[in-house]
Formats: sequence, C-alpha cells, structure tokens
Amino acid sequence: MKQELEQKLFKDHPAIFRQRKLPMTQTCMCWGIECGDGWYELLDNLCKELEAIHIATGIKTEAVQVKEKYGTLRFYHTTILFSSFFQKLFRRQPAKTWDDIIDAVVDKAESKSAVTCEVCGDWGSLCYKGYWYATRCESCAKKERYSFKKGK
Repeated sequence: MKQELEQKLFKDHPAIFRQRKLPMTQTCMCWGIECGDGWYELLDNLCKELEAIHIATGIKTEAVQVKEKYGTLRFYHTTILFSSFFQKLFRRQPAKTWDDIIDAVVDKAESKSAVTCEVCGDWGSLCYKGYWYATRCESCAKKERYSFKKGK
C-alpha cells in the first residue's frame, strides 16, 4: 500500500494500529500494511466498524498483521477485554460472544476482498499467474498478465 494511504489509516485509526510502533519481536504490524491500494476503502470501513464496537462495548481490537495472502486480505488481530463497568452493562453477553462478533466483522471484510481488485478497488475475482494468486479486475489482471483460468 502506498505510504500516504497507510499513514492515513494509521492517523484515522490510531488505537487499531497501535502495534505498528512495536518491534518485530512483538508484532508483525511493524512492517506496515502489506497489500495493494485497492483495499484501502475496505480496510477503512473495517476499522470504522471495529471502532463502533469499541464505543458500544469497550472492547478494543488491535491489528497484529494486515496483508494479502492467496489473493485475499488477512487481518490478524487481538482483542482487549473491556472494563468492569462494561462487563456489568453487557453481562448478558459473554466476552466469547463479542469475540465472535468481531471475528464476523473481520471475516466479512476478508470475504469482500475476494471480489475487490487489490490494485484499483473495482470489482474483481481470483486470478492466477503460475502458482501466484491475486484478486484483480479484468483490466489490472491483463496488465499484470494474470489469468482467470487455472493453468499455464
């Protein structure tokens, strides 16, 4: 991802990307966001949803690693449980349930990446170049010599 887009995500969502300043012995976020510019909006919307959950429940989500793998987005994260005030307020919802909700929000973004061109953000689909997978629109796939059919 272009440095300017990455920095905008870091600036707009500092709590989620707090680990970016930690050393590589503690997190993979130190390498930044390892995917194309086309997924910027997808990541921004994901962060907004995670922040809304934080405001409603007190549960924080921090990115541990954000990258492309096998053509789709991977957003590895950790959750920090909420204070005793929120535990009382949401006592009918065990922490495990909130983890499941956060996982579902992340899964939705990761699934959407499978139909979003990683380069330009247009509609795309999984394509191949040898053993490399990527999600590209027709135009970007053609430029990079990816094929939508598995094979040589």
